[in-house]
Amino acid sequence: GAAKMPQVMVVARNFMDMVAALPAAKLDMLYDSAFICEAVLRSFPPLAKKYVIQMLYVSAPMPAAAMQEWVLDEYASKHKVAIDRLLQLRVFVEVRDRRKEVSYKMNNKFQANMQKYLVSG
Repeated sequence: GAAKMPQVMVVARNFMDMVAALPAAKLDMLYDSAFICEAVLRSFPPLAKKYVIQMLYVSAPMPAAAMQEWVLDEYASKHKVAIDRLLQLRVFVEVRDRRKEVSYKMNNKFQANMQKYLVSG
């Protein structure tokens, strides 16, 4: 098969900030690359990584309120940081229903690449 790219252990902080600053369409193009998806995943705090794994095979939007219930109260601030980061990098996309309830859905490209990556990993 294709040679695996060398593992990048440390993804420069400023690279992630640069990625986060990209417009949505550009960011989605970046997520065509499994390598970028993996780098982004590695940059996340542990809780955000956990959410990515939990959401990986979920196709329906997950209500924000339901996700909030995954965390104990003492982790509430960490939860907010994790969600903010996931939204900032468009790994999670916010969806609002008619009742204005917020749900999160995983970026399709990111999700597809991560599923492949974890299977072939």
